[in-house]
Amino acid sequence: MIWIPTVEYVEELFKDQIKVGQLMNRQGLMSTLDKVRWGIHFKEAPSIWDQVTILYKEIIESHYFSDGNKRIASLLAYIFLYKNGYEFSPLEGELYRVTLDVAQGLKSFEVIKDWFKTHSIKV
Repeated sequence: MIWIPTVEYVEELFKDQIKVGQLMNRQGLMSTLDKVRWGIHFKEAPSIWDQVTILYKEIIESHYFSDGNKRIASLLAYIFLYKNGYEFSPLEGELYRVTLDVAQGLKSFEVIKDWFKTHSIKV
């Protein structure tokens, strides 16, 4: 069974790790977590790589929090993969660069998905 964070889990993680800011769009975050669980409408069931990409990309781009969206998205991607049996190990500095590129709309869904797949190993 795939572990998917709840809204409450994300809120607590945010309070514990980011500390500054607040959740501004709870409904939007709930919608993203539903997409992580069920996938995107009219597409086949999501793979773990689809799921982590949805989680990461949508939190960065949708600005659900008043501050810390990129940081919480990156942390959640690591946790999501870990809790689902993968170790994510991008090259040093790569997470920072990719996250900024995603925030600027420079990385497509498929490129991000391949990046997660390439830098993750089953544990």
